[in-house]
Amino acid sequence: MYYKRLLSLLCFTALAIQGCASTYKERITSDPPGADIYWGYSQSNFVDTDYVTPFERSIYGRAWEALCYQVQKEGYYDSEVICRSSESGDRIIHFVLITKPVEEVQVPVALEANEKKTLSIKQKYSETAQASSVLLTEAIKEEIPAEQGPAVHYIEKYLEDNGYKCYVEIFKSRKHHGKFAIFINRYSSEVKFNKDKFTEAAIIAAATLAEHVRWDPSDLFFDYSAIFEIKNKSVGWAIISVEDCVAARNLFMSTSNIDKFTTFWKSKIKYISDKDPEPIL
Repeated sequence: MYYKRLLSLLCFTALAIQGCASTYKERITSDPPGADIYWGYSQSNFVDTDYVTPFERSIYGRAWEALCYQVQKEGYYDSEVICRSSESGDRIIHFVLITKPVEEVQVPVALEANEKKTLSIKQKYSETAQASSVLLTEAIKEEIPAEQGPAVHYIEKYLEDNGYKCYVEIFKSRKHHGKFAIFINRYSSEVKFNKDKFTEAAIIAAATLAEHVRWDPSDLFFDYSAIFEIKNKSVGWAIISVEDCVAARNLFMSTSNIDKFTTFWKSKIKYISDKDPEPIL
């Protein structure tokens, strides 16, 4: 009987002690909710808890340890850091987040003007290509380019439709065995001559021809050359490979920025000094 009373007393004492212990809650909230929670013993050792606000947890019969807290949410500045010392009782932490200003994306006026300019040039070249399409169809039939064949006439017609009267030759290269050179001699009687625009039109013409004819540009179609004014003189040479012409045209057709096309072909073209009256092609 004595042992039974002792056992009952011990059980009662345990229940009484248990009833005296308290449960404390920690609640972390933010305005707005849905912020990621970071905590650590100091700001330098914060860890991502994988919890988001609102968040709540409990401990039983002991105090909260000392911790620092911060929350972060996309589109808002990181919250202040709140540090709490070791304490008993409920721990309530609330953050108010400040919205970051929305940056307005403004399309540069220069870019819009460039896109319109590029579209206009593409339209012009497209119309020019349609006007000389019959000659291109005939040029495709040639096994090799004739001295005054449709390939020659195609480039002459293409440039003429763009405002440039030129004399064109396609002949076997003396410098590179088994290959052909395109020679373009612009008539010096033209007025208001723009070297860059002329070069771009000639590049498009050479590339379009090379992409359609039976000849392999890497084997047979080697150089594009033209006479320019250099240092106010009427004699000057520029050379660019037809492969680079094709690459330039592909870039031109795939971009809305004419400057990229211009920058590319200028990096590939080689201007020869006017001291060489007739370079070997």
